[in-house]
Amino acid sequence: MWRLLFLAVVVVGLAPGTFLRTPIGTRADVAVVTVTPRADRTGVSGDLRLSGVWELTSPHGWFGGFSALVQGDGAALIAGTDRGFLLDLDLAGDAPRAVPGSFRFVGITGRGRTEFVDLESLTRDPATGTLWGGFEYENLIVRWRQDGTRTITAPPEIADWDLNSGPEAMTRLADGRFLLIEEGSHEGVRREHQTFLYPGDPARGGAPRPAHFAAPDWYSPVDATGLPDGRLLILLRRVRYAIPARFDTAIVIADPATIRPGAVWQGRIIQRLAGGIFADNFEGIAYVPSAADPAMGDIWLISDNNFSVFQRSLLVRFAWPGAQAARTDEKAPGGPDA
Repeated sequence: MWRLLFLAVVVVGLAPGTFLRTPIGTRADVAVVTVTPRADRTGVSGDLRLSGVWELTSPHGWFGGFSALVQGDGAALIAGTDRGFLLDLDLAGDAPRAVPGSFRFVGITGRGRTEFVDLESLTRDPATGTLWGGFEYENLIVRWRQDGTRTITAPPEIADWDLNSGPEAMTRLADGRFLLIEEGSHEGVRREHQTFLYPGDPARGGAPRPAHFAAPDWYSPVDATGLPDGRLLILLRRVRYAIPARFDTAIVIADPATIRPGAVWQGRIIQRLAGGIFADNFEGIAYVPSAADPAMGDIWLISDNNFSVFQRSLLVRFAWPGAQAARTDEKAPGGPDA
């Protein structure tokens, strides 16, 4: 009984805004966003050099819940929230800057009170500016073109993904293929997450190549981004049940060239975040290349504050050394590095 009570308290603590914060105002309100540097460095370990930490705050009633991240046009990021908003971040200066007036609602509003707002993943075509988002609960893929047109697709192969652990990780590869990874897992010898590699835009159909991504025990994939050499960085998260709940985060590097139909695909951990402010709920990752040398650049993470007073909206930057990074191809079938 005491164990059930404890778990119930933790669930309440994770529920966005429950008893802790209630959205006020309207969605159309202009969000004034403050970006504050943080000096915290304790709790980070791995191959990458931490080069910056910032906290995003705003009095806007719906600000927070960041769950997706993708490179924008040039030195820029687009962040998505699980309340259906996008925010543009300018990286041209020494520190990131929220673009004034860019916090906007892009959720799906239907007839009556029907809405789909749980945006969990973003990817983009840098040549056209077309943006794709993955929405949980109904497991939808939404495509936004630069001309403002929107296409909503419900791929049948992901229709049975769990309501709250669907298309959390989605990325468009440089050759135009798309990769989707389910946050939920199929229990077995190890935790495996259903993966689909599409030959092109999922909104246009086409039979995807199925596989399974194997994550270290109790981690779940929550986002992915591509590197210049074709490999991917996959963001992993696991919950540490406490009051308040805390999180462990890991970054895995994996090569999509090793994906085989129906087989298990895996990578290796190159970075961990745990402890202090880095025990927050990181859900978005994006690579932004350097204008001087695209093989080098920055890896950005963003956290979901769950609309809780116990958590923050953090933006974290790591340096990617490009050719200096040791290349260790993914191992043959077997358990991933833990």
